[in-house]
Amino acid sequence: MERIPMVLTAVHVLAAIAWLGGMIFHIVVLDPVFRKNEVNFQGAFLLALMEQRFRKLVGTSIVLLVGSGFAKAYLLLGSFSGLWTTTAGRYILLKIGLTGAMLVIFAICPKTKSCSSIPGVCDIASEALLSGGKEGTIRERSKVILPKVALGLGIAAMVTAVYLRG
Repeated sequence: MERIPMVLTAVHVLAAIAWLGGMIFHIVVLDPVFRKNEVNFQGAFLLALMEQRFRKLVGTSIVLLVGSGFAKAYLLLGSFSGLWTTTAGRYILLKIGLTGAMLVIFAICPKTKSCSSIPGVCDIASEALLSGGKEGTIRERSKVILPKVALGLGIAAMVTAVYLRG
């Protein structure tokens, strides 16, 4: 294997792991802990800081995924017409569609209440988080739907990648 494709594959896989691994941690660990326990405003603020850092990591991962994916697709297909005329190209188009749907969710998630079970966590400066002051607890909960959908799309994209390598 040549070095450039190997480096591109490593960057692509590591970026996907960072994004999907962080989503799994949020969905499987953080959300259940905060959903089942009363949360004080300091805890919610710390969770908001973690969410802010995670969004920066995801932003970097997206840039790396798109850049390395574009280069890998070009090296594999040789031209963009191969996207429509080859089986590998169709798998790549499927991955692009799944990743695009994840990007839409990533963009709209903070604007909805389905991003975190704790109100205001996705936007550290939101009224929901800051209006309570530093005392008391947060009891309002919402369903966390969009991150789970995005995780499902990400897993589908990984399965598609396995078929592409097939």
